[in-house]
Amino acid sequence: MLVLGLAPLAAVAAEYDAVVQYGRTAELGLAVSGIVEAVHVAPGARVRKGDVLVALEKTPFEAEVMRAEAALNRAAADRTEAARDHAQARELYERTVLSTVELENARLRASRAEAEHQAAAAHLKRARYELARSALSAPFDGRVLAVRVQPGEAVVSRLEARPLVSLAAEGEYVARALLAPVHASAIEPGQAASVTIAGQRYEGRVRAVGIESATADARYEIAVGFAAPGGVRVGQAARVALP
Repeated sequence: MLVLGLAPLAAVAAEYDAVVQYGRTAELGLAVSGIVEAVHVAPGARVRKGDVLVALEKTPFEAEVMRAEAALNRAAADRTEAARDHAQARELYERTVLSTVELENARLRASRAEAEHQAAAAHLKRARYELARSALSAPFDGRVLAVRVQPGEAVVSRLEARPLVSLAAEGEYVARALLAPVHASAIEPGQAASVTIAGQRYEGRVRAVGIESATADARYEIAVGFAAPGGVRVGQAARVALP
């Protein structure tokens, strides 16, 4: 009997149509309220991490820092005086010159002065925090997608910080494809994949696999993350290849 040896077939990557989207976006707002002094960016602008995007008028915040510094200085002086009085009261008490009630009163005054000093220090820390947060800075390198504020506009962030600037991370993208259940079930996050756009291939990894149907015909979305330092156009058609 003749036995024929069969060579193993090379695995062929499955390919799916996809659409390119930004890989990371952020809706940025201010943690403090105030009047907008300047807007330094416009939609489409490229920014670097730390660039100031929107700035509030600083005068109220700087004035609050000065008031808090003055209050802390007064509290420090009061604390020093109260501590000195308490030390003197203890000495007099030990010499039986001062009553227990008077010693206790001196101790309470020193405790109150210490508490007031701590409160003043906390107030100054908060005032400095609000001054630092009166400018909205880019948290990463990226491109501005939208600006929703104008100079002179009042920003109220007491209950909820509203988005002022939408930002997309530079060079980070995802290709989103819709797969039939039988194909989606075989894919795991972290799996190697590639994305081809206009003939250019980019290596990436599966970032997410949908667990609920994304369409009426029961297809599931997968997202393949990839880097394209030169940039690609969001909305472009792509092909995702999965080994």
